[in-house]
Amino acid sequence: MTDLPRRWLAGATAGALCLLGAALLLVQPPALLRWQERALDALILLAPAPASDPDTRILVIDIPRTDDRGDPWSRAASARLAARLAALEPGLIGWDMVFAGGCGPETANIALAAALSRSPSVLGFLLATRPEPLPGPAPALALAEVAAPALWAAPGAEGPCPGFLAPGVSLASLSLPGDAEARVRRVPAAVTVAGLGYPSLPVELVRRFRDLPAPLIAGDGASSLRLGAAGVPLDRAGTLRLRPRPALARDLRTLDARVLLQEALSAESLALAFRGSLVIVGSSVPQRGGLRPTAADPLYPSVQIAADLTTDLMSGTLPWRPAKAPLTEALALALAGLALALALPPLAPLWGFATALGLALALSSASLAAYLADNRLHDPLLPGLGLLLAASVAILMQAALTARAERALRQRMGQLLPPVVVARLASNPRLLRLSGERREVTALFTDLEGFTAATQRLEPEVLIATLDRYFAAVSAAILHHGGMIDKIVGDAVHALFNAPLDQPGHADAALRAAAEILRETEALRTELGIGRTRIGVETGEAILGDVGSGARIDYTAHGACVNLAARLEQAGKSLGPALIIGPGTAAQTSIALRPLGPQDLRSFGSVEVFTLADDSLSRSAPVPPGTERRAPRP
Repeated sequence: MTDLPRRWLAGATAGALCLLGAALLLVQPPALLRWQERALDALILLAPAPASDPDTRILVIDIPRTDDRGDPWSRAASARLAARLAALEPGLIGWDMVFAGGCGPETANIALAAALSRSPSVLGFLLATRPEPLPGPAPALALAEVAAPALWAAPGAEGPCPGFLAPGVSLASLSLPGDAEARVRRVPAAVTVAGLGYPSLPVELVRRFRDLPAPLIAGDGASSLRLGAAGVPLDRAGTLRLRPRPALARDLRTLDARVLLQEALSAESLALAFRGSLVIVGSSVPQRGGLRPTAADPLYPSVQIAADLTTDLMSGTLPWRPAKAPLTEALALALAGLALALALPPLAPLWGFATALGLALALSSASLAAYLADNRLHDPLLPGLGLLLAASVAILMQAALTARAERALRQRMGQLLPPVVVARLASNPRLLRLSGERREVTALFTDLEGFTAATQRLEPEVLIATLDRYFAAVSAAILHHGGMIDKIVGDAVHALFNAPLDQPGHADAALRAAAEILRETEALRTELGIGRTRIGVETGEAILGDVGSGARIDYTAHGACVNLAARLEQAGKSLGPALIIGPGTAAQTSIALRPLGPQDLRSFGSVEVFTLADDSLSRSAPVPPGTERRAPRP
């Protein structure tokens, strides 16, 4: 496979994976939807919240655990608070509370009913499974026939006492359903109770405060809300998307209810703050269900949720997700994948990934721009992430195919050149020849006794199979200890240690490799019917480099130590031990050796030779008697 088809295959893979990701964005499996919701949360929280309508002032009175007298908060305290608020002449009071149960003629109920009748108010209710209708007049809400089935519905509700429903008091839903992660991200714009539609608290507050006609919820799947002349797009199932506010913004609009109950404060000192304003009263007491988990805070007061939605409805800045957003995101990913598929083939991997990153950032930036323009919510994460994953897989696949082709080339070249030399040429192909260098090496020569007789005795197929197993064992031992197989000649193996790269402790490594060769080949002697292996090892200075013509080169070593290693291997015939070690190696090794005395070697004269002292390392032949000692160091 040439390089160009591999690149086009990578581009096609990236495009196919992007199409698969686009299909998943359309299907929206639950696991993917959870990540998408978190991405939308991040988009909402990172972008600054628009400024509120300057003509609207929302004051949230967060009811504490105890009232101004230090007693647990009770309906009597709520009655005193309602009376105090009525005296300040607010424009509208929304109660994020359910005054249910205990509807007898108690003093607190009478006082609360009187206080509620003195100011325009909205009381809340909760959906219930028992078929209990809500008291009071019909709600002000218009529902399109196609929209009603999409709304939250219940056969009954838990509402306030009938005595609290004065002419200026209306009802609204306080339902705050959690999603699959138990977080409040969406709030129903309206609900139906026994087939009758009721607005949510934020919608009713906006309608009452601005004196608008009955809201209209219309569209397939309750996808739009009409509040006066303004059209408000809704999320699926007719819900309002929550934009949680930071803690500082919540603190600035929040007042402790106990402050209003202090008699030391005159009405005049509070009139400027409350007269004509929209006031939302609620509790942050966990026992009263006043805290709910949101994307911003796991303990977010429900009264603050009502204030957030009311503010966004007032200012026309409610976040919304178009019904066709999944299709838009899928098309964006598919088109970006097509662009990536065309861009990858001519690019290097790093530039290809940079291109994918640029496309992913463009998708995320488009989502941010849409949100800043008109509060539309498009996924800022998954399309870009899908593009990057597709590019990563395609580039890794291209790298794997390239690596496989390179391995095949190295394997083929490895039949002609030593593997270490092949690695150097692969890392730097501009090297046509390896220049000569002088370095210290440890040379290891092996020879197989009785090989000539075996060639006459064995069938060719058996002989080749025998040599294959024999050379596999010898080569594995050499490579295992960091050696380089210089060449294989007949039944002999020539190996070098500390070449062509530095190898600390190369003398020890060569001796350990020799010991392993003897152990492995000794196990093969009986099975394969071959002779023993003789080994010669010597350390010294040599000259290494390429030798040969342009048609055939050979990386090898030249030096006295190399020739002496060959003579030591041959000396094993007469000396007995299978491993004969020269004085250069003996001077550098830390392994215990046994001297064999001076030996007369052709071309070298008298040479002090050694073998391993530990007979357990080499059992191919008995070691002549002598005194064990550690080889001297220079």
